[in-house]
Amino acid sequence: MSTALVTGAASGMGRIVAQRLAAAGWDVAAVDMNAAGLADTALRSPNMHTYTCDVSDPGQVRAVVDKVRSELGVIDRLVHAAGMCHVHASALDHDVAQIRKMMDVNYIGTVNLCQAVIPAMKQAGAGTVVLFASLAGWLPSPGMAGYTASKHAVIGFADSLSYELEGSGVRLLVLCPPMVETPFLETVRKENASVLGNEGGVATPESIVDALEKALAKPKSALYVFPGQARPAYFMRRFLPGVARAIIRRSIHPVE
Repeated sequence: MSTALVTGAASGMGRIVAQRLAAAGWDVAAVDMNAAGLADTALRSPNMHTYTCDVSDPGQVRAVVDKVRSELGVIDRLVHAAGMCHVHASALDHDVAQIRKMMDVNYIGTVNLCQAVIPAMKQAGAGTVVLFASLAGWLPSPGMAGYTASKHAVIGFADSLSYELEGSGVRLLVLCPPMVETPFLETVRKENASVLGNEGGVATPESIVDALEKALAKPKSALYVFPGQARPAYFMRRFLPGVARAIIRRSIHPVE
């Protein structure tokens, strides 16, 4: 039986990924800081195993990865979906402690998981790694400076890592979804809903995981996966940056 380690598994897309893998017969190590959420994820899934961990802490990450390997065996797939977001109307007075925490969880957490899991995959010459980034890492917008920076860092890290993994047998995919209707998005709404604009094209978490599974089913696919409305938005940002800025400027006006 193959083993997958899924972070952010207590809710949202991480939960859906973990449950679908378990239903498909994988041994799943479901990882999150939210023990109660993990317990809900694992209901009626005898091949789901839960582990609490702060992904921003390298010691905790290595300890959990070692425990998973000792209990479940070789980790064949890593799906790193854990993340957090704080928003603020202005980048110039956003609490630096919040920005630092986003960098620690979203970016350093990605580094921690990759450093703990991928070397063994490279040595074995096999494995799949899925990192959750965001369209926000490609398409900045007002009120999202701290979060965008953290996801842009994930993209830069993954781009560099992809060169190291060429020819290694380890497959790397980076998922860059648009806004997705999850508890994560509800947190943003509570902090400052105006940074989301008119929220047109909010995707369901199931549709994003469907797109991920479709990409994984292909023998070869691009490094980046842009599901749903993320794909046209990415191409607009790349080839028509002035138009992209004009649309964002017109639609998003963060409230102080």
